[in-house]
Amino acid sequence: MQYQNNRFKMNLFVVKISICFLLFSTLAFGQQTLEYKLNIGDNLTVTQVALQEIVQNMNDSKHEMTNNLECDFNLIVTAKTDSSYLINFSFKRLKLKTTSNIYGELMNVDTNKEIKEGDVEAKMFAGLTNAVLKMEMLKTGKIVKITGTEAMIKKMVNETGIEDEFTKELMFEAVKKEYGSESLSRSFEQMTYCYPEKKVKLNDQWTNSFSGDLDATNIWTLKEISNNIILSAASDVSITSEEETHVMKLKGTQKTQVIANKTSGFPEFITVDSNTKGVTVMDQMKKVKIPTTIISKTTYKTKKHVQ
Repeated sequence: MQYQNNRFKMNLFVVKISICFLLFSTLAFGQQTLEYKLNIGDNLTVTQVALQEIVQNMNDSKHEMTNNLECDFNLIVTAKTDSSYLINFSFKRLKLKTTSNIYGELMNVDTNKEIKEGDVEAKMFAGLTNAVLKMEMLKTGKIVKITGTEAMIKKMVNETGIEDEFTKELMFEAVKKEYGSESLSRSFEQMTYCYPEKKVKLNDQWTNSFSGDLDATNIWTLKEISNNIILSAASDVSITSEEETHVMKLKGTQKTQVIANKTSGFPEFITVDSNTKGVTVMDQMKKVKIPTTIISKTTYKTKKHVQ
């Protein structure tokens, strides 16, 4: 009887150990390392489409501007380390149209079309598509640095045909604010930087942030991991734009959804919706604060080229 009782206790102990081991195995299996898993030679083309609507309320009138952007850029993985990838990055196409209900068409550039004589902006952006930059990206998607931007910007300025050195220098500094190494790194990071530094399981959350003209604190959630990795983010954002003619300060929210390839970790489709409100102070009206709203929707689609 004592023997049977001891045997029962032993079996119960084994059952407990087995259940604990099974539970631990399930938890361990449930946790995932989310990261980019790229190979040397991977060749990807990303198409970005953005619609941005800006409304400024001035007394009894509204100034409404719309920016329509289409852009294709190419990424080729050239090397990798234990923690990062080296990538050749190049713009292939840029189409930008800006309209105003007051001033009409402000800009209309399409690098796929023949450049008209005297179209300085079209010539400048054509230079953008003829440069190859070097990018280092961590496996989380955080951009360490982008090099080659100085040469690219010089080419953009030279493509305009402007000969006056002072004017060229002013143009160089203006373009550098948007396409310099730091600003381009932070801008591109808004598409790539979505993975955590720790293992996560379904419905886990983590936080990261972007900085630059757009500051964002993002709370990410792992929504699904089956055939694809599906992530969502809710963000608090602020926009600060300081130009020669005005200063704009806005705050608001942003929602992001990422559908990524489970094998490579690279996003195949991204949607970003943001809504920000604040004020614009014009240089000639420093005490007048113009209520300003920006609503934007951006999508990214990725196509992988088969080697």
